[in-house]
Amino acid sequence: MKFLLRISILFCCSLTAAYAQTNDIFGVWGSFTLKGDYSKLSRSLDGFHWQIMNQARTRDDSASGSRLTENLLFVQSGYQLNKNFAIEIGYVHDWIHPLHAQAFQESRVYEDLIWKQALGEFKFLSRTRIDQRINQTTGNTGYRARQFFKLSHSVPQIKNLSAYLGDEVLFYVNKNNFGKRGFSENRVLAGLHYQLQPALGIDIGYLGQYIDTKSGNNIFTHNLTAGITYRF
Repeated sequence: MKFLLRISILFCCSLTAAYAQTNDIFGVWGSFTLKGDYSKLSRSLDGFHWQIMNQARTRDDSASGSRLTENLLFVQSGYQLNKNFAIEIGYVHDWIHPLHAQAFQESRVYEDLIWKQALGEFKFLSRTRIDQRINQTTGNTGYRARQFFKLSHSVPQIKNLSAYLGDEVLFYVNKNNFGKRGFSENRVLAGLHYQLQPALGIDIGYLGQYIDTKSGNNIFTHNLTAGITYRF
């Protein structure tokens, strides 16, 4: 457990130092998630599962202070291939409010390959995602590849509490108006998860989002993350 905490601190500090020349912005990402499976409808659907999530994001990048920059609604469904692997497909509707541009809406379809593995006392998760971002105003589409890793460990002496550390790298594979082709973003996260009861859990943590912009005026957002998850 001490190893995970030390790595988390060193990782976050090294990223902050590496991106010291960027514009730092602070924000909050808050989410509410519902999860369940289809086995209650029919035994033949055992292994199929669903998830709905709403996430609001804020930034303090305006003269008036913190403002709502995005609201995302996720809907996804998947199938558990075995105890380690699952496949998922989902849709996001995103209401985006840029600081100095007109607000617009985005439609996004994504496909996931999930791998979960026990590594001794640690739990490892890998998510490989391909998504297609479509600007509903212009029709411009960005095709993006994303690789996410997370490592978690229970906190000793505190029942139902675990700590986690993760990272996600994002690349655009085509020329588009959302971001630069090639590497476009990195997200590092660390936090705590507490399972209040079998169906209800909460998360609180930090997410550092480095954005390599087309203009070269790169951004590093420091976000407080908070989430509630209810499983049916």
